[in-house]
Amino acid sequence: MKKIVLMFSMLMIFTSCSSDDSKPTDETGLIGKWKLIEQLADPGDGSGTFQPIASERVIEFFSDGTVAINGVLCFMSSEVGDKESGTYKLITDSDTQNDGEIIPNTCSSRSARVYFDLSVSGHLILWYQCIEGCGQKFEKLN
Repeated sequence: MKKIVLMFSMLMIFTSCSSDDSKPTDETGLIGKWKLIEQLADPGDGSGTFQPIASERVIEFFSDGTVAINGVLCFMSSEVGDKESGTYKLITDSDTQNDGEIIPNTCSSRSARVYFDLSVSGHLILWYQCIEGCGQKFEKLN
């Protein structure tokens, strides 16, 4: 009987352990560098489409939940400049349209967010807070 209780106790210890889900994992392939390849700026009637763009803008996602970009992160821009950073998290709520959100460190508004999606084609799309639809499409570099 003691052996059964001991085995049951050991089983409970091993199955009750949990992982740290607060830090992003790379199950989605998000970790790494992404280069800007297209940009969307809708004219206000829903007819906008992503258009190719020449830019050296690169965003990098790290496994510790941080993100860095070689330019402004608070609003859509294709220009490069000083490095800005922030934190990100994956969204697991099924009622939400986006795969995750970025919280920039440098925006004047603490509520500023950049949402992102990982498309089925393997691209990363950043959605900025705009009056009309606006976003940027990135391809993975590594």
